[in-house]
Amino acid sequence: MTTPTLPIPEHARAALELLDEAELEFSVGKMAKGAEMTWGAVAHALIAVALRRHRPYNSHGAMKNIARELTNVPGQSHWMTEFDVAEECHSHFYHGHLTDEKLFDSLQRAHALVARLLAVAQPANG
Repeated sequence: MTTPTLPIPEHARAALELLDEAELEFSVGKMAKGAEMTWGAVAHALIAVALRRHRPYNSHGAMKNIARELTNVPGQSHWMTEFDVAEECHSHFYHGHLTDEKLFDSLQRAHALVARLLAVAQPANG
């Protein structure tokens, strides 16, 4: 059973808002909080994809499975690499092991990943 959730457009909106929040947190030196906002943005985008594809989304592992499934999309690559980058941000929240430079790079990569994920989450007709 999957837990009820927000509709796809609200997950998309949350993903974009969290990217903005991550930038703000990084700009004021709150690196751990910004890292978790980065992960949250990717997580919301993954949930949007899961909902579009009628796949489970209610655990970290389920979200990772969505990224794995996307590696089979022709013409698309690096889903798991980018997922791993976002997952490192989540880990940084607890362990503080990434440099500021790595976190800023991760945020930029998360922007691109979220855009790709939200494109996949869009209805086929538009």
